[in-house]
Amino acid sequence: MRSHVYAMKDAERLLPLLRAIRRELRDRTYEATRLEDLRDALRPTQQAHAADLNLLESDLSTQLRELRRTEKELTDLGCRLDQDRPLRIVVPSDQGDLAVDGDLAKTTLRRLPVTQRV
Repeated sequence: MRSHVYAMKDAERLLPLLRAIRRELRDRTYEATRLEDLRDALRPTQQAHAADLNLLESDLSTQLRELRRTEKELTDLGCRLDQDRPLRIVVPSDQGDLAVDGDLAKTTLRRLPVTQRV
């Protein structure tokens, strides 16, 4: 992980990229969960749905790989995901840790309270 502390104006410049990363994390997490649920539903009839299950496993593997790639992209930026809130991105700044969260259309950057810093 690259150790980086952003000035507030630089952290604000990252916001569009971090918003896109949050959106990708949300979408891929949703899709991976959907595929896992579908796989679990088809497992009792594994013999009849072998081809479908193989395709599901392949799609699920792709989603999980892309989730890891997205998380690595955050790490390369010097940011991290909040372990308690999976769509919250923590940005280290010269003013303390900043949280990138909120509604995806209105993602904001705000200082994390000391008790919530990760």
